[in-house]
This record gives sequence, structure tokens and C-alpha cells, in this order.
Amino acid sequence: MSEGRMYPGTGKDERTTFAPYSAFDIPQDLRELHGRYDVETTARRVRNFRYAEEWMMMMLGGWLATVPEVPVKTGLGKIIWEGAKAADEFGKRLPELRCGKRAAESSEAGNPGFADLIQEIAAPETPDLTIEKMTGVFDVLKPHLVKVYERHMRETDQIADAPTIEILEEIVRKTERHVAWGHEILDRLCDTDAKRQRRHARQAELNELLEKCGGVTGDLALDH
Repeated sequence: MSEGRMYPGTGKDERTTFAPYSAFDIPQDLRELHGRYDVETTARRVRNFRYAEEWMMMMLGGWLATVPEVPVKTGLGKIIWEGAKAADEFGKRLPELRCGKRAAESSEAGNPGFADLIQEIAAPETPDLTIEKMTGVFDVLKPHLVKVYERHMRETDQIADAPTIEILEEIVRKTERHVAWGHEILDRLCDTDAKRQRRHARQAELNELLEKCGGVTGDLALDH
């Protein structure tokens, strides 16, 4: 039996021996192929995600002129920008999912019910409705998106869909920060029982619509 291969050190008598190895003897990849979603389903879901991010960005941007509270107005700026980046990242992912040029260039709602929900969240316009505006985005829509994004990361193909996972990881990290900021703002805005009741009533109304339409992908009941 041959001796183990010798490897030089820094001097003549400084030599060490250990079992030869191949450059391909790397730790086993413990991720698994074959997640819950095939390529077509993943592409559809990414279009749904982009739809939500695009509309949320446009909603918040449109509200800037009608929000009188300066801390809210200034805080929303970066959130709008990061929402635009999220939508852009989803758009870049779509061509990689072989969904066709037309599909890659457009987002879509999970179903008409979710599109109606977005319009309802966007409905408050006047300056006295900051609580209703913020509640729809930071108590309802963004927390829902975090849950769906996290579920997609757990259940998708960990190898073939790794690029989507990387995009979602970054978006979730930022969205959780957005939600924490929004909750702090709402807690400060809702400084009376009447205002707290407005927040809770709006949240309950929108959550009911969210459950009814099936959420951003239209299949919330199946995800549960």
C-alpha cells in the first residue's frame, strides 16, 4: 500500500501528510429538488408579487401629497423607493422563468378579488384619513406579503428556484422593517380610543376582503 501523499511546508523538514482529496470532494448539498411549485406556477406567482409591489408603490406615492403629518411623509419616501426596487427585481426574474415576453413585461393580480382589494386599500384620499391609509398598507397588505413570501421560500424548489428565494429574502428583510415603522407611526397617530377604533375597524374590514379573495396569489385557502 502506497504511503500518503506528502505536501511541502515552508522548509525541507516541514512536510505533512494527509489523505489525498479531490477538488470535487465538497460537502453534500442538502437542498432538495422538486418543490411545491413548477416553473409555470412560479412565474405566475412572481407576476402576482410584482402586481402587489407595483400598486403599493403607486398608492404610497399618490398619498404623499395628501398626508399632512411630516414624519409620515418623510418616512414613506424610502419605503416607496424600496418598493420600486422590489417590483423591478421581480420583473428581472420573470424572463428567467421562460414565461414569454408578454408575461414577462406585465404583472397580474391573483384574481379580480385581489385587484378589488388593492383598490379598496387605495380608496382613502383626503388628508384626515392617514390612519385608514396606513392601516391598509402596514397592518394588512405588507404583513400578508411577508407571510406569502416566506411560505414561497420554504416550499419552492430550493435549487432550481434559488434566484427567487434570494430576491424574496432581501424583500422580506426590508418589508419587515417597513411594517415595524408603520406600526410605530400608527401607534402614535392612534392616541385616543376613537382613533384606535378606526384603525381596528379598518383592519378587520380589509382582512375580511383579503381572506375572501384568497390573498396576493388568489389561493390563500390552499396555502393554509
